[in-house]
Parts: sequence; structure tokens; C-alpha cells
Amino acid sequence: MIMADKQIEQEIAALISGQLKIHGQVHIDGLGTFLVRHKKQEQQQEKNGRIVMKPPADIIEFTPED
Repeated sequence: MIMADKQIEQEIAALISGQLKIHGQVHIDGLGTFLVRHKKQEQQQEKNGRIVMKPPADIIEFTPED
């Protein structure tokens, strides 16, 4: 039973991931919305004064349904 639950979780995660790649957003009635937000590359200054570049990234956000 536990193995089946884990497999179901993995299949749901793969389905959501695939749809996010295609559409950028997935809404599940009664649960909420998953959304991809793109963060641009940015400079950040460390405490020692050194400037480093933070690479761009796609962040998955979840907003629960009210």
C-alpha cells in the first residue's frame, strides 16, 4: 500500500511538472494553483564588498484555494 501511495505521488508530481512546463500554471479545484514565476539574473553585494551574480531561476509558487 505504501509503495502504491509513493507511486501515485510521483505520477501526480510528474503531471503537474509537465503541465507547468507547457502552460506555466496549473489549477486544481479544491486545492489551489501552481504557478511558475521567472526571477531575472541580479547582482548581489556580499558583506566583504565583492559583487556576485545570482543566476536567473524559475520558481514554483503555490496559492491555496480559499
